[in-house]
Amino acid sequence: MVEDFVGRICGRTVMRIVFRTAFDRSLQVGEMLVVEDGQTGRRFLIRTQDVEFGTESDDDNWMEVEAGKAISSDADGSDYDVRRHESRIFKLVHSFPLGYIDGAEFKKAKSIPEHFSKVRRADQDDYGFLRPLMGDIQVGHLRSGDRVLDFPVGISGGAIPYHIGVFATTGMGKSNLMKTLALSCMRTRKYGFLILDPHGEYYDGGELAKKGLKHSPYAKEGLEVYSSRRLEGPYNSIHVSSTEIDIPDLANLYEFSGVQLECLQFAQYKYGQNWLLDLLKKEVKTVVSDMGGKFLEGTVNVIKRRLESIFRFDLISTDPKLSITKNIIDALHSGKVVLVDTSNMFETEELLISTVLARAIFEDHKALYSDKAKFDRTPPTLVALEEAQRVLSQSKGTIFAQMAREGRKFKVGLCAVSQQPKLINEEIISQFNTLFIMGLADKNDRDILRNSAKQDVSMLDNEIQMLMPGEVLIASPFTPFAVPAKVELYEAYLERLGKENASVAKPISKGLDPQFF
Repeated sequence: MVEDFVGRICGRTVMRIVFRTAFDRSLQVGEMLVVEDGQTGRRFLIRTQDVEFGTESDDDNWMEVEAGKAISSDADGSDYDVRRHESRIFKLVHSFPLGYIDGAEFKKAKSIPEHFSKVRRADQDDYGFLRPLMGDIQVGHLRSGDRVLDFPVGISGGAIPYHIGVFATTGMGKSNLMKTLALSCMRTRKYGFLILDPHGEYYDGGELAKKGLKHSPYAKEGLEVYSSRRLEGPYNSIHVSSTEIDIPDLANLYEFSGVQLECLQFAQYKYGQNWLLDLLKKEVKTVVSDMGGKFLEGTVNVIKRRLESIFRFDLISTDPKLSITKNIIDALHSGKVVLVDTSNMFETEELLISTVLARAIFEDHKALYSDKAKFDRTPPTLVALEEAQRVLSQSKGTIFAQMAREGRKFKVGLCAVSQQPKLINEEIISQFNTLFIMGLADKNDRDILRNSAKQDVSMLDNEIQMLMPGEVLIASPFTPFAVPAKVELYEAYLERLGKENASVAKPISKGLDPQFF
């Protein structure tokens, strides 16, 4: 169509394609366009990186001079007719190739399109090669600049064990994206998804009169909620048993000296399953005696004070049967979304619960790995961490670091949600195969993602800076390039699902196959 034509190629190199367009043609950074190569018949898919004005004048300063004349006209109250320069002013659009489409196959570009080839806007047919790669966990629709296409975009559940990162500054739509991911998982019931929510914004939508996971049409069968605060609706209280707390969990909360860690290890060996309670309840002198005098009273005192602070929490049960971990693991195995709302906890409480649950899930999958039949039936599970930089700053020593390194083998993935990827350990962030990159103003944050992404996003720095709320780039080794998308507003997603469910909820006549209705 005529209106789809935007320009003609006028140079440069394989990795930097420039085309000329009319001065009044609106083109945006991040638009994906098609170059029709008349010589080969190939369709090159290119992405706009920058736009500048050009002029057909021998005077390099002509545009500045004319701008001065326009300013003088403004001061005189007279009109300056820009249109009379239409034939002299144009735009140069700098872009880079994503690849080319040969029939139905997409390939990386190793040559430049023929000179003066036509450039046009892409239509949905041009993206047909992407459809098999979009997966069954939908998040939104394909985007080209500001233009949103009727082309569903998502990720495959196969990406879950390879870890997912969601990175954006405040207000760019991280929470909306996470709720959309959770809703899609509830809809498919093929994957376990644990969300640890320290802000209390996922269950009912928070304080902004938005909707939460409890409003999902699949919540009754596909959502389980655990909370330490009172919620309006069905939920379970949070309790973990003292027997489930291990030394690395404590080390994630407090800094222990080498001697203190050795004391904890000796106590665990000496007292067995109830070692934590014995350390807590026994007198200092008794503990020192039980350990054969290997440790000073001061060392035991420090440990006991820290344990006392933990056991002040109502969350820690001395009854090994009173724990939520088994129920949560069972729910994840059945493909449910499990929301653990820790919004009224102190940070120490919240980190302890997160650590214990994550380790229980990881060890469960690890134990199942030896039974191939059971392991094959176990769905991949994703553990989502808000403010992930708090627990992913260290490359060793935490269950989260271990999950980042080994999770893919056991079908357990981490989902790190953070405003500051630069604070996440480089070794850990390099393990994240799928990145949802939303607006990031900090250059250091963008540099970290550029260096760790499994797709080349080095040419997208301008685009990332200009992303609006809800706009995202999905960089993954499962797609040939970083896919630009507009995340569907969670409330709109709910409304759409409601209409779809209503349209299929028709009465079925007895004896007739429902598939025909």
